[in-house]
This record gives sequence, structure tokens and C-alpha cells, in this order.
Amino acid sequence: MKSDGDKMKLSDIAEFNPKESLKKGVMAKKVAMDKLQPFCRDISEVSLEKFLGGTKFRNGDTIMARITPCLENGKISLVNLLNDGEVGFGSTEYIVFRAKKGIVDSDYLYYLICSSKVREPAIKSMVGSSGRQRVQMDVVKNIVVDVPDIEEQRKIAGILKCLDDKIQLNKAINDNLYQQLDTIYRATYPYLPSDELPAGWNCVPLGTLCDSISIRHSFDKEKLVFLNTGDIENGHFLHSTYSLVQDMPGQAKKSIKTNDILYSEIRPINRHFAFVNFQADDYVVSTKLMVIRSREMDSHRLYHFLTTQDVINELQIEAESRSGTFPQIRFENVQRLPIIIAPPDIELQFTQILKDYYNMIDNNICENQHLVSLRDSILPKLMSGELDVSEFDI
Repeated sequence: MKSDGDKMKLSDIAEFNPKESLKKGVMAKKVAMDKLQPFCRDISEVSLEKFLGGTKFRNGDTIMARITPCLENGKISLVNLLNDGEVGFGSTEYIVFRAKKGIVDSDYLYYLICSSKVREPAIKSMVGSSGRQRVQMDVVKNIVVDVPDIEEQRKIAGILKCLDDKIQLNKAINDNLYQQLDTIYRATYPYLPSDELPAGWNCVPLGTLCDSISIRHSFDKEKLVFLNTGDIENGHFLHSTYSLVQDMPGQAKKSIKTNDILYSEIRPINRHFAFVNFQADDYVVSTKLMVIRSREMDSHRLYHFLTTQDVINELQIEAESRSGTFPQIRFENVQRLPIIIAPPDIELQFTQILKDYYNMIDNNICENQHLVSLRDSILPKLMSGELDVSEFDI
């Protein structure tokens, strides 16, 4: 068992929203709320923007969303994308935690904030109008936690960090695989729709090769997995949690099946799309997700085309040309996209390459899902002392 440690308030071991100097109008790295992935240590990307306000932080700080439903969805990350001494900023809806030196390890603090010891009382403290509830800072500051000695903290954090490091490595490998695919694709299909194509090559509207499917789910079970537009991103399904059908929103209607492509109607540039490579009878999706089903083309080939940056940019332009609250597209926009079709032997060769690459990508995604499950199962056991780390050498 771990040592009992001292019982301390969270404010005794961490600074809350530490003061940093960042002049208004200067360009600085910003971490937007949508760049925090659920229960993911690493931040996916930052943007360079003028600082006009918001919370400020440095590498090693933990940022936690304080607003519903972001906190419930697990939006807590460890800042690690800044240079030494650099100050970044983000949403006013963050709470920033900075480890007090000599008292708590910064990695351990991150995992402590992620644990139920902090998240659950923080969520219970939320007040405000429905849909805009926020964590009460004073309640979080006064949460009492067991604080083991610094060496034991580092051992606990080290175990969890190894898992998160592997998760991040798999993501980096997948990013590299996507880049390789893009290079191969551009070399295989060097022509533009406006070019005069060689014999055997064709350019056709995408609508001749696929359909938009809208089949109402049978709702034959008490619980199903509901996917909204924000529940898929860049090929990833962000959850597989079952919920009561009676509690689902009105837009939970469509059924899906293996080899379908899910593509958000809202802001294509946000990359809310995914390929269904599993048995999906228990899944129901939002009416704001297009369900695109291939008719005459291999599904992987169709998915790859729809997720190329050129296509995303074209659809985003069309979305922004429409009037309405959100930049939005319809299947008619997808139907009109021109796609170049190579001779059968080239199509067959490229499709096989696609399948090989997506198989590697899917294997890494699957491994990450297992690693996340393992990390989340041992985190509370490590924090409670149920797992003894005294013999670990990290």
C-alpha cells in the first residue's frame, strides 16, 4: 500500500490561475476549448492569435474546463506545447492548476485532477442556469486530498505517464501514416478535374458513386450508443457509451452499418467525420451527421477522397456561402464534387494501399482504446493506494 501521506487542501499543493504577464494585443499561442480531447493528456494543437483576454498558463500546468458539459466530458489536459518560459492562453472557462514546487509533482497533479477525487466534487459544485453551469472555484480549492511523499507521487505518475506516452506515440505514428497516404494519393492522381485526362481516366460527380442514407433506427433496445456531430473527429469515435433511449435528444434518429461514412453537415473544416469499421447495430446518430454509403466505389477510397484537405476546403467554402446560424452543407454539395477515376488497375492498386494503411491506423487506434481503458482503470487504484508502487523503479 502507498504511504498515508498528508491530508491537504488542493489550494495547499497547487496555485489556481497563477498570475502571468501577457500584454493585450501581442501574438501568443492559444489553446481553444475544442482542442481539448476527452480524457486526453496531450493537447492536439494550438493557434497563434492576439491575446485579448483569458486564462494564462505555462508548460507543466494543468488546465481543466469549468463549464458544463465540457468537464463532465473529461476536458482536462497537461500543457506541453509551449517553449521554455513561454506563456500561452485559453478560454476564460478554464481553471489552471500549477504544482507548488517541492510539494507536488506536476504530472501527479494532472492525474489527481483527472481522478474522481477532484472531478466528482468539482462537478457536484456546479451552479448556474441550465446548460451554462460552472464549477465553484472555492469548492475546488477546499477539496481535501491525500498527498504522498514526492517520490511516491513520481512513481504513481510515472506508471500512468508511460501509458499516455504510448498513446501519444501511436497518434504521432498515425499522423505520419496519413501524411504518407496524402503523398501517395497525389502521386497516383496527378490530374485536376479541369485537366484534359488521358485515355482510360474519367471525372464524374461523386453523387453517381454514393448515396445519403437516412434510415430511422428501430430503437429495439432500452439503451443504445448515440453519436452527435461532436462525438466523432478526424476518424475517431470519441466514445462508445450506452445511454437510455428515452433520454436521447430529438435528433437521435439515424441507423448506421459497417462501411458507412459519417460526415458532419456543420463546419466541414472542424473534421467531424469517421469511417464505420465495426458492427454498428447498437449505434444511433444525429440527423446532423450525413450517413454516406458507397454504391459503386470501395468505401475506403470514397472515405479517403472525402477527407482530403482539398475537399474539406471546398465544402467549407460552400458551407460559408449559405445563410444560417452555422456554416452548413447538405448532401447536394457532396453530390456535385468532381472525382477523378483512374483506370481499373490503378484504382485497384491504390485501394489496396489504402486498406493496408487504414488497417495499420485502425490497429493503433484500437491499441490506444485498450491503453486508455487500462489507464482509467488503474488511475483510481493508484490514487487510493490499492495498488502498491513501492517496488516500482521508475
